[in-house]
Amino acid sequence: MKGVARSGFFGRPGFYGRMVVGMKISHIIGGVLDTVVKVVLIAVIVVYAYKYALEAYNFGYRVFAEEPVSNSGSAKVISIYIPENATAMEIGEVLEENGLIKDARLFLVQELLSGHHDELREGKYELSSDMTPEEMIKVLTADTGEGEEEAAGTSAENGGASGEDGTEDDAGDGTNEGTEDGMEDGMDGGDGTLEGNGAGEEQQ
Repeated sequence: MKGVARSGFFGRPGFYGRMVVGMKISHIIGGVLDTVVKVVLIAVIVVYAYKYALEAYNFGYRVFAEEPVSNSGSAKVISIYIPENATAMEIGEVLEENGLIKDARLFLVQELLSGHHDELREGKYELSSDMTPEEMIKVLTADTGEGEEEAAGTSAENGGASGEDGTEDDAGDGTNEGTEDGMEDGMDGGDGTLEGNGAGEEQQ
């Protein structure tokens, strides 16, 4: 028994001690690896969070401060047609395809936050590449019908006024002509009376 006790665990000197040390080393290595993995994951999350936060900031900034696609010197005017019941996203895609804006998604948010939400109208529009998205939204939501009605109303008023002036002028001309004719007849009658009186005097 004493010899077995001196020979160590399972009859091999120091086996238990080496096993304990090995377990401790494995535990330490596992802990270090676990810590490294956690640090790497946190770093990746921080990098991606910063990246997307920066993109979100830039996107939000562009919503209110987006510059035109081109300056006035190199601007081009493009004619587009907006179909009936077209969504803001669909209109934004049309504008992006024609080189009038940079991002259809940005146009969607701009239209949503503008004072003209859900007011985009069907029709044909002339837009310039030196216009900001905000200016384009104002054009696309303008009530062109009211302008046409006002123009038509103004033309009708002018036409009515001209007709009234013509009637008054015609009536005035008729009155003047009647007066002139009456004066001529009176003068002729006067001449006849004078001639009659003259003949009567000669007979006497």
